[in-house]
Amino acid sequence: MRKTIPIQPDGSIQVPREAVEEIFGKAREAVVHIRSGCLVLSPVYIDIESGQMPQMLTRFHECESLDAVMDGHFQRSGGQTVQFEGDLSVLSLNDVFLFLSASKKSGALIVQDQTKWGFFFQNGSLVFAASEEPRASLAAYLLKRQFLTEEDLVQAAKALRNGDDALKILLDASGLTPEEFRDQWTRCVEDTIFHVFTLGRGHFGFVNGETLPPFILALPMSTTNYVMEATRRIDEWTRIKDRVPPADAILEMAEEVTASTTLSFEEEQVLSQVTGHRTLIDVVARAKVGDLEGKKAVASLIAAGLVRAPKPIDLEPLPVGSAALAPAERKALLSRIESYNGVFSTIYQALTMEVGSKVEVILGAFFKGLEPGSSVLAGMGFRAEGTLPEETLLSRLAELPDGREEALVKDLNELLYFQLFAVKNSLGPDMEAGIVEMAKTLLHG
Repeated sequence: MRKTIPIQPDGSIQVPREAVEEIFGKAREAVVHIRSGCLVLSPVYIDIESGQMPQMLTRFHECESLDAVMDGHFQRSGGQTVQFEGDLSVLSLNDVFLFLSASKKSGALIVQDQTKWGFFFQNGSLVFAASEEPRASLAAYLLKRQFLTEEDLVQAAKALRNGDDALKILLDASGLTPEEFRDQWTRCVEDTIFHVFTLGRGHFGFVNGETLPPFILALPMSTTNYVMEATRRIDEWTRIKDRVPPADAILEMAEEVTASTTLSFEEEQVLSQVTGHRTLIDVVARAKVGDLEGKKAVASLIAAGLVRAPKPIDLEPLPVGSAALAPAERKALLSRIESYNGVFSTIYQALTMEVGSKVEVILGAFFKGLEPGSSVLAGMGFRAEGTLPEETLLSRLAELPDGREEALVKDLNELLYFQLFAVKNSLGPDMEAGIVEMAKTLLHG
């Protein structure tokens, strides 16, 4: 989405409230990407895998989990036995859904692969879906679509006590009306439905019974239409999958995107997450447009020449016969890398507590500025805990003819100085001084 906004006399810009709400929803922070001829703003990405987020999502998911719905909001009929069951490799989920629709069954269909998924029917119509996976919860959905901020969820979790209505607390935290909240809940349930249709294997079983409020939603499509839409999505993926890079491929900007470049909303969202050190799976997750739509956008951007996907960095040790390090030198270099990684991890965690998911934007800027061949760190990025991949570094060092330790220390120190500057700006000089003392102990102790 593109908006033309006048520059104020003092050089600032003021974004109208309606434009902010249209683009960002409730998001209070945005990342600015400078491009030729325009600024691109995208909401701050919320990482639901780090910090206290998994525990908070689990707490809010407990009331809507598959076990909670089955135990407290589902009345079995005809005894406790499974009415029919089978294997998805023999009978597809499409056929199972169509059978339940045609026979106007009421009950719960439980599908299990690595986790368990539940689909609830009334007279052949889908009314709800649930799982054991907190990452598929309503709270996670609202976070990813910016109806909740990370701080909203933190405050809501503080208010959540045993016996409280978690759904009501989520509603209040989101600021949505009850109708808007139910609409987003419906979309979350639909995401679960479409996801499970991608499973090629697993076991299913159906139990007759009645689903009880509040886990009865007026889903907008019939069971047959959900099957047709899921099939369409799978067919569309089959057509484009050969044009999509591997999940671990690093995506890079191929050329400057100017204000005159016409992009769809999905393409704009995906492009805003391409930094030169993120993999395809990271870019698609951060774009928050859905897995299929995100990969379609990547394929379109590559076809248009705006994005390229070089061969991903090999994180495995060099094969036998390639340049290799002598055991003693390898041990010394690895020890040096691990010492620095201890410092990097501490800085990463400290910054995460203060700035949340923005830590990746702040620290990732270092790698973005490195030219290929200028540093052994060029083209790299941090792992989830804020550390560097040891084997990749060792492989690159092995290719240097000499001066390996000097080159390693020089590049790691440059990264450390960059991080200390970020700590000083974000956490203050006292925290910087404390980390400097810790670094002296780890690196020279």
